[in-house]
Amino acid sequence: MPKRKKSDHASGSKSKEETKADTILNKISGDFLECPVCLEPLKDPKILPCIHTFCEGCLKKVVEQQGGAKDKFPCPTCRTDTVLPVGGVAWLKNNFFVQSLSDTVQAHKCLLSKEDDKMQCDNCEEEEAGHGCVVCEEFFCDECICAHRRLKRTRSHEVIGSAELKEHLITKTGTLKSKSLPICPKHDDEKMKFYCETCKHPICRDCTVLQHKNHQYGYLADTVCDVRAEIKNKLEAARQKITEHLNKASAVAMKQGELYMKTKKAADDISATAKEEIKYLTSLVKRKQTVLEERLAAITADRSRQLFSISDSVVSTLGGLSSTVDFSEKVIEHGSDFDVMNVYSDVTARLQSLLEGSTPDIPDDISHLMFELKTGQKKKFVVLGNNNDEDIQDDEMGEEKKSRAEATFRFTVDNISQLKEKKLSPAVFIRNMPWKILTRPEHKLNKKSLAFFLQCDAESDSLWSCSASAKLRLIPQKNDIQTFEKGFSHIFHRKEHIWGFPVFMPWDEVCDPEKGYIKDDKIILETHVKVDAPHGMKEIIRGNIFSEEELGKEIELKKVTNFRFTVENISKLMEKKLSYTFFIRNLPWKIVAVPETNAQPPNNKTLGVYLQCDADSNSFWSCCTSVELRLIPQKKGVQVYKQKFEHVFYGNDNKRGFPEFMKWDEVCDPEKGYNKDDKIILEASVKSSAACAMV
Repeated sequence: MPKRKKSDHASGSKSKEETKADTILNKISGDFLECPVCLEPLKDPKILPCIHTFCEGCLKKVVEQQGGAKDKFPCPTCRTDTVLPVGGVAWLKNNFFVQSLSDTVQAHKCLLSKEDDKMQCDNCEEEEAGHGCVVCEEFFCDECICAHRRLKRTRSHEVIGSAELKEHLITKTGTLKSKSLPICPKHDDEKMKFYCETCKHPICRDCTVLQHKNHQYGYLADTVCDVRAEIKNKLEAARQKITEHLNKASAVAMKQGELYMKTKKAADDISATAKEEIKYLTSLVKRKQTVLEERLAAITADRSRQLFSISDSVVSTLGGLSSTVDFSEKVIEHGSDFDVMNVYSDVTARLQSLLEGSTPDIPDDISHLMFELKTGQKKKFVVLGNNNDEDIQDDEMGEEKKSRAEATFRFTVDNISQLKEKKLSPAVFIRNMPWKILTRPEHKLNKKSLAFFLQCDAESDSLWSCSASAKLRLIPQKNDIQTFEKGFSHIFHRKEHIWGFPVFMPWDEVCDPEKGYIKDDKIILETHVKVDAPHGMKEIIRGNIFSEEELGKEIELKKVTNFRFTVENISKLMEKKLSYTFFIRNLPWKIVAVPETNAQPPNNKTLGVYLQCDADSNSFWSCCTSVELRLIPQKKGVQVYKQKFEHVFYGNDNKRGFPEFMKWDEVCDPEKGYNKDDKIILEASVKSSAACAMV
């Protein structure tokens, strides 16, 4: 039989079928047919409920390596838990699609790699194939094709040239869709042409009468159309979801870009503002430096004049004394009686005058002139010519110790059994403030207890506040006894500079040697104190570089603070209740709630709500404040009830608000939405200018 002519693709150019096949093959990435665990072509692929596919052997290793329960395992890709079947990994679903796809792709690649004139006979595997059977999909040589045509079973098969069969097979495999049904892994030679509705997977004929006997099942071909339609519908929704997430991803990227640009602009603004502030503060410091240098020169000149005057007086007196003494000694030693008597009156008068003259005093502090930079309270200031401050001579280490943020110190109380009044420990400085342990016997409800407090002895001519946390301890003096400890946090200020526990421990337990806290009639108290930087500690000093008066001309400070107060048992409220103290502008503020009774019936009872400033100072002070008092709803759909006012608070007018804030029956009515569990919530929004003080 003459050889067929070489087709176009054999001579160098690709046919349409090959081009189409290449396009289809390119759609199937290598990753799709590779196991994500071993990165090899999938072998006995098993599909998990999360639609990720792995080699059966790889999944077995994953299950073996995981610790804990073996009834489930996480997907190696997405970590979604998969319930392990009773039979183990082998009973997970086979991914027939991936297996068939892998076989098809391999067959497709094999066909493309064959040249038309070098194809081998599939029957004898010796001669070159020149023919092909369309039904058997095999290539034959001239001799084998004759035998194929003589056989009764195959004589009716369509025979074509090998090149035509190759193109036919390329086109067929290029669809990547296998029309043959896979063989059931449990029953040999049985194709899986049924679908079990109960178990939701394909089965064979033997499965229908064995493992799936009483299940609902039908022909796979009858079910697949509806399933394809259902999957397509879900795919459409999934594609829309993908679009939504792509849009979100674009929006996130856009927001990231905006964030970057705005961050950069904010950073540039901060840098520019900082440069302006540095320039301004530098000029302010230089102006202050000039003032201080001028003051220093004036003080130095004045004290130099004082010393020069003292020196001149001393030199003058010394000269007179020396000359008179020298003359008198010579007259006494070498003069005649006449000479002595002749100058007697003059010499004695001169000596008496000099002896009566006072010796000039040199002030001890005339040379006490120094520049000091203190940072203990985050303020820098200068001391010039300070004659009274003894602490100024502390060494550098002492100043650092005083400015520490926390410390632990002890106080041994002697003769504790005879203690009748309070005892204070020596002061320990923390944040440059003096702290002491205070203890005393306390009598409450006919029971005697040991009281234990922490006391801040800060003294200042202005308002101050300081947030501190402390642990108060009674130290055991016997082995195997635990330290007895109580802790608290508190904002110390002028009116509340002592805080602790009036009933720290029963007195009989303290004095009982068996308890282990007393020894030789002594106890040891200890406290660990952690203090935040204090506010409002203004030193009355000379030469403060950044005085509040100077900076106040340049910067107007404003602050808005909101704080709440829950009033319990509101229906039984008979007298005023005050909230905890909240500090704004270093001033202590409280919300006051009180039932008010008017003279006008019938509904004459109201809730009065006020804002009160508890400032206590030895100076005159004032503070301009805008206030909004609110009653917070505790029911959905109810509006916040609020009233506003503006007021200048000062020493004799430190409380302002509304005696008729709301009618009492409305406050207590749960239907109004402000009362829940017999509780109401009050809130104050306070906008305050900096407090002014006249020291």
